[in-house]
Amino acid sequence: MGGAASKLARDLARLLVLVLVPASLLSPQPAWAQADPEPRAYIEAGTDIPVKGNAPVNGYAFFLWNKPNYPEPDQYLRVILSPTYLQSEFVQDHWPFGPVAVGVGLNGGGIRFGHDEYRDGVYKGQESFWGSGVEVPLSVYGGTKLFGLLPLEGQLRATPSYVVYQDGLDTSDRFVLPQDTGLFTGRVGLRLGGVPPELLPTLALEVSAWYEATYRTNTASFGFPDRPERLEELSQRAWGRLAAVFEPLEGHTIELLVTAGLSKDADLLSSFRLGSELPFRSEFPLILHGYFFEEVFAKRFWLVNASYRLPIWPGQRSVFLRFSGDLAGVQYIPGHELPRDRLGGAGVDLSVAFTPRVTMVVGYGYGFDAPRNGGFGGQMIYALIEVKF
Repeated sequence: MGGAASKLARDLARLLVLVLVPASLLSPQPAWAQADPEPRAYIEAGTDIPVKGNAPVNGYAFFLWNKPNYPEPDQYLRVILSPTYLQSEFVQDHWPFGPVAVGVGLNGGGIRFGHDEYRDGVYKGQESFWGSGVEVPLSVYGGTKLFGLLPLEGQLRATPSYVVYQDGLDTSDRFVLPQDTGLFTGRVGLRLGGVPPELLPTLALEVSAWYEATYRTNTASFGFPDRPERLEELSQRAWGRLAAVFEPLEGHTIELLVTAGLSKDADLLSSFRLGSELPFRSEFPLILHGYFFEEVFAKRFWLVNASYRLPIWPGQRSVFLRFSGDLAGVQYIPGHELPRDRLGGAGVDLSVAFTPRVTMVVGYGYGFDAPRNGGFGGQMIYALIEVKF
């Protein structure tokens, strides 16, 4: 009986991944800047579907493989593979000395550098486009452990890249795409602790702060001739976050995430983007339940996400109910303001662990301040799946 149940779970996982993979062609893929000391081989997939309002279905599907001490001791290799994008990094630890490590990566593929345009809670397909590119990140990591327990990591990263923009499915013939460009991004960051790349972590603590500057070699404006969008040569962003995940009672989990960011000379393509319920849509996802995928364009923001997860009935550890709430304050990119600068959202979802390695989440999100059809109230349904090998 146990073998049959396990086979059914595996078959269901494969089916769900096949269903969700097409959604991954519509959105960026995730990235992690943190050196990960744990071996991992995960499939992560997710999609959100608007119930109210005009927006495309979005999602992701990727395979994460992280292998410490490979191919040699004090080395590790990480690969993230999706249908449209490859991200990889090789790290040499304890070089050139002590607690310092260096890493080199190669990232590339399609779609990830594209842009979905929203104004006043409406998706603008004629002004949306795709973007493909290649990146070669060069990183230096340094770290220690506080109290012999919490990892403290510093990071320096330089990422030269080149991006080519293409028409999307609905891009207007009158719309002028951004010019293909080189991008040079530098980042410095400090992170205490960390949240593992898992769908439903049960214990984590993170405090981190980051600064990032991006230089664009081609700043020609884009958009419709009567409404051109300006691109900045140098954009700067700084952000920080505090994350805590813990179990107040056995089987109950509280998650709290506080994130805030500000920018200087941010444009439409370098702004902070908030919205959707997908936890792995980017390295630092800014989640707002009930809002379209990254429909909020912010040059400054603060965001609080909180959730409580509990067994749907006592005495079992397979089926859980989670209640989530979000609150954000936003200063918008000019020309992309929403009627309110305080945005609230809420969500409820059901998670089922078919086996210790296969978990699925289905849920509903409501955006209290999302403008929709002449009023307010965005509605989304979402599905997530994680398969650990």
